[in-house]
This record gives sequence, structure tokens and C-alpha cells, in this order.
Amino acid sequence: MNSKLPKPDRREYTLMIVPHHGKAVFSVRIPIKTVKYAAATLGICLAILSGTMLNYRHQANVATQEKLELTQLREENSKQHVQLEELAKMTAKLQADMNRLNQLDAELRHLVNSEDSTNVSRSAPVRVANHNGQGGPEVKPGINELTNLVKELEASVKTREQSLVNLKNTLTERNERLAATPSIWPTSGDVTSRFGWRSSPLGWGSDWHPGIDIANDAGTPVVATADGTVVNSGWYGGYGKMIEIDHGNGIVTIYGHNSEILVTTGQKVKKGETIAYMGSTGLSTGSHLHYEVRVNGTAVNPSTFL
Repeated sequence: MNSKLPKPDRREYTLMIVPHHGKAVFSVRIPIKTVKYAAATLGICLAILSGTMLNYRHQANVATQEKLELTQLREENSKQHVQLEELAKMTAKLQADMNRLNQLDAELRHLVNSEDSTNVSRSAPVRVANHNGQGGPEVKPGINELTNLVKELEASVKTREQSLVNLKNTLTERNERLAATPSIWPTSGDVTSRFGWRSSPLGWGSDWHPGIDIANDAGTPVVATADGTVVNSGWYGGYGKMIEIDHGNGIVTIYGHNSEILVTTGQKVKKGETIAYMGSTGLSTGSHLHYEVRVNGTAVNPSTFL
């Protein structure tokens, strides 16, 4: 009996299947081309699957990055919105400060009346609006524009503030000078004797009168005609009860013939402050106040200060 097995075909694979329980063995022949095609197909499928997985991971990473960037952009936009609101508030406040300072500047200049004598900056005239016409395109400035505007307004506020400080100093000096300059009447009454040569009220011919006489009832209040320091207070020869006040800048005022003195030597007094009561002490023919103004030791006409 010929038991030779047939030679396997090189163009196909033989798959032997041995069942259990003594059943017959059988084989399956698969062409090599089919195996190659199946392997190629499997490789292609694996390649496609790998590419799909890689693309999915890439797309997922891109989506995650975009989501992160979008979140950051929203946060930045939110921060910028907050910054814009803060800058807008600062701008509005600074603008209000500028308007207030300009108004104050104009009012102070009107009070001091020194537009031509000071070197501080001048503000534009302030007018009261009688109409309400407004308009213009709606513009939303950016952060950089608002930041620059805030810096400009801050610089303007500082300049205006310095201007007002200079103006305040000028006004203070002016007021101090005016307060120390005799400019009001020392008492109420009738002028009975003026400055200069006159007939002597005591019947001794004529004499030089270095002040003015203001007559009124005894006890009429006498006031300081300017701020100053009392340098003499008491009896002084023909002046009777006399007060002498030094106002600085070489200016001195004298108040004579008082019935009562209310201030003492060394005391500081203010313009309009009551310093004595009218009387007729010393060389006097009746109740009156003798008022003198001396500049650098020389009596001058008090009328030039009234």
C-alpha cells in the first residue's frame, strides 16, 4: 500500500484540524495570496486605526488648548472690563476735580483781582450754561487711551493745584497787607478838626494838627483801624489817655483823649476791634478822638487811608 502523502502546494497554506474523540482529521487549504491580502488588509486597518487614534488625540489636545485659551481670553476680557470701568471712574473723578479747581481758581482770581500782577496760570472763564445742547459720536476708548488721559488729568490737577497754592499765598499776603493797613474809621462822629494848619482850639493862634479830630458822645467805642501790636497804652502828655499801635511796614496809628483804655502794651489787636472809649482827657475842649497815622515816623493825612 502506497502511504506517501501528497506534496504540499507552495502556493497555499494547509491548516490541519484534529478533532477529539477519535474523529477523522481534516485539513483546510488557504491560498498564500489570501493570507497575504488578509495580512495587508489587517496592517492597513491597524495603520488607519493608529492614525485615527493619533488624530483624535491631536484634535483633543487642540480642543483642550483652545478651550484653555478661550477661558484665559475671557478672564483677560473680564479684567480689561474691570480696568476700563476703574479708569473711567478715575477719569470722571479727575475731570470733576479739574472743574472744581477751575471754578475755585476763577473765584479766587476774582477776589484777589490780580490777573495782571501774578505769574500763576490762568483758567478759562467759567460760564453758566443756559442751554442743554449736546452730541457727538459715541466712542469707547481703550485702556491705553484712558490710561494716557488719566495721566494727563493727574498732571493737570497737580499744575492747577500748584496754581491755586500760589494764588492762595498771594491772596493771603494781600489780605495780611490790607489787614495791616489802616483803612476804616476809628470811631463814629463828626470831623471837627482836619489834618494840617488850623486855628488853635485853645486860643493860642494857629498850630499844626498832625491828625484829625472826630467828636461824639463820651463813651463812644474806638476801634483799631488795622491789625497790629500795641506799643504804647496809657497817659501821654497832651494826648491824655493814648494808644499807639504798630502795624508793620513803618505804619503807626495813634488814638488820643480816650476816657477808658481796653488794651495793654504788647497786646495784638485786629482791625475793627474795640480798644478804647471816647473821652476828653489831656488837652481837649470836649469829648472827641484825636486820630493820627504816621509813616516811618512822619505824620501823614489820615484821610488818604479812609
